Amino acid sequence: MSHEIAEQLSRASALFKYSVPKSPTIGLLHYLIGKQSIIVINGEDWKNTRRRFNGAFSTAHLYTLLPQIVEKIRRFFERLDKRAENGTEFALEEYCTSLTFDVIGTVIMNEDFNCQQDDPSLHHDFVRYFRELLATYDGNFDGSIKEWLMTPFNRVKRQRISDKVDKVVKPIIQSRFEKLQKTTTQTGGKGGDRSVLTLSLQGIEELTPDLMQSKLDSLKSFLFAGHDTTSVLLQWAFYELSRTPRALAALRAELDQLLGPGTTDLNIVSQILANNENDILTKLTYTSAVIKETLRLYPPAASARLAPKGSGFTLNTKNGSYCVDEMVLYICHYAIQRDPAVYGETANVWIPERWLGDVNTRSSEDIPATVPLDDKPKQDGKVPVSAWRPFERGPRNCIGQEVANIEARIILAMAARRYDFTKVGLGAAKLSEKEKKPILNQYGQYEVVEELYNTRNVTSKPVDGTMMTVKFH
Repeated sequence: MSHEIAEQLSRASALFKYSVPKSPTIGLLHYLIGKQSIIVINGEDWKNTRRRFNGAFSTAHLYTLLPQIVEKIRRFFERLDKRAENGTEFALEEYCTSLTFDVIGTVIMNEDFNCQQDDPSLHHDFVRYFRELLATYDGNFDGSIKEWLMTPFNRVKRQRISDKVDKVVKPIIQSRFEKLQKTTTQTGGKGGDRSVLTLSLQGIEELTPDLMQSKLDSLKSFLFAGHDTTSVLLQWAFYELSRTPRALAALRAELDQLLGPGTTDLNIVSQILANNENDILTKLTYTSAVIKETLRLYPPAASARLAPKGSGFTLNTKNGSYCVDEMVLYICHYAIQRDPAVYGETANVWIPERWLGDVNTRSSEDIPATVPLDDKPKQDGKVPVSAWRPFERGPRNCIGQEVANIEARIILAMAARRYDFTKVGLGAAKLSEKEKKPILNQYGQYEVVEELYNTRNVTSKPVDGTMMTVKFH
């Protein structure tokens, strides 16, 4: 599927006010995200749910949570410091995932998940049960007939664990609602908790069973997508930077310029970023290019749509127009964002510089009513906006995209000048026979012995857990 076709599916239209509905195949994930998840529902139900959460995910509001976010990130660096001191191999995935669980727990629920504690028994019950549930979706999960016919034992197992997750989250929602009601009565609503959950409960007089279920399923969706997207993004970004010395040098130069060459101390850097001094987060141009290019090559998910029978929904292509009612149409970000017709001979090469001049990492809700079918790169080399869509586009774009963007900028800004990562195993650099040094290819990247690639565990992620060693820079 081309990016032009994807635009027709994801934009608002006279037939579908909020874009072509999501395919019911996403329902296979209901054990993870619930049947009333904002990811699953359509129409006015979706719009009403989205409206309740929009303000809490605004950039302005997320900036107010920067001190809490940075505090969680500092623990991440404490763990990396220990690895840098002993030089042992480790799975970066576990470190990144534990970090992003901690951050999303703070942002979404104002809960300390304690995921970065080495002792798993100290982790929040939600995380322990949720990880247990994720483990039931192995790499073979693909929504195929095999999944539909999975053994009753597996269905029962998923339901049992999902019930445990619900029993952890429901009391938190109830407690926040009651606390908010009390606070509103006593102080007019001015409380200290500014989490997504609490903000979404404001103005609600009664927490009905339906509303409770809607909140529960949306929270599970935010917690799942919020930790996973950023974790995968960070793993691939650290890997690509480790094998692209030109890019790592450019990133470090930008940070030296904006933060000062002497400000590598974590206490100083974290204070600058937590306070967003001089609006620093909007000035990290090359950092944003690194994020944008990483999301282009390694999008964690995709989107499937289905126009109902009798809707008469038509797609316009260069070869004619076709009614696609009752067809599951898969918007494959991985294929669209590696299209040689758009990205040329470097479509599969990690080149952050391609985005300099257009480092916006937000996905737009607004799509033109018509999509030109010859929307290819112009002579100035610019990529069509519709050919970059890791957060999808149109009304159903990812509500939590700014959480990932802000978190990734801060982590890269704090880590790039502190550590040198080296990939081991898959993706490790090939060494020259004589000097035993990495060999640069024509694109300024280290050649590898064997390519690192993604596997699927609900979403796409590095197959080996991103095995690394790290040392201080």
